[in-house]
Amino acid sequence: SGESAERSAHGASSDGPGIQLVRGPVPLYHQAYNALRREIDSGRWGPGDRLPTERELGESFGCSLVTVRRALDELVREGSIVRTRGRGTFVRERAIERELADLTSFTAEMALKGLTPRTETLSTEIVESTPSTAERLGIEPGLPVYSIERLRIVGDEPLLLEHVFIPEHFFPGLLSIDLNTTSLYAHLSERYGVDLVGGHETLEPALPSDREARLLKQDRGEPVLLLKLVSSSADGRPIEYCRTVVKGSRAKYHIDVSRPRTE
Repeated sequence: SGESAERSAHGASSDGPGIQLVRGPVPLYHQAYNALRREIDSGRWGPGDRLPTERELGESFGCSLVTVRRALDELVREGSIVRTRGRGTFVRERAIERELADLTSFTAEMALKGLTPRTETLSTEIVESTPSTAERLGIEPGLPVYSIERLRIVGDEPLLLEHVFIPEHFFPGLLSIDLNTTSLYAHLSERYGVDLVGGHETLEPALPSDREARLLKQDRGEPVLLLKLVSSSADGRPIEYCRTVVKGSRAKYHIDVSRPRTE
């Protein structure tokens, strides 16, 4: 069928929802938004599918292009769809959910979700620690640290850019391993007997640099999540400072909270 052919080309059906908008107390653009939202929620248009063109949607709804664009703008703002210049409008891929409170390697966490991650190591070197990095790691500024920058990928999509700093004197020869295929946490445990058991992490919205946006394959004006984590060993010694830039469109973090007991 025509719909099957469209989907095989990674696109949704070219037919719109087929709902005529009615003038009344609910604005026309919001009626269109609700109709499109239902199509996405029902699975008719799945992650990665291309929506009908604005003109096709206008004909389906019996409304102007201005009304269609306002409805699509709402879906863009809530993160349900993405516009790609020259290609069209697509349903966003589902966010990859992670537990913020769990100190787990990216490789292990993705494996638990049945995903096959891939790592691209961008740089590995020994550098002098900056004052801010040294403070986080509890060492004197200028002492050597391992600097490891890696791009984490699932499928063909980069999800996060990770920059790790580890004191060099704790782990001689650390850079001799293949960090594309080896879990850093597992290596620290198996070779050096150091397990990372806790830490402190901050999370804030940010805009990526030109280089970060290019590596994550996203627009420069699209927000990312910036995570800064200091991980510690069982004796409370800071071992790792990790600065991670996460693709905002694919990130969803969870954390369990509780209300403190009152006396």
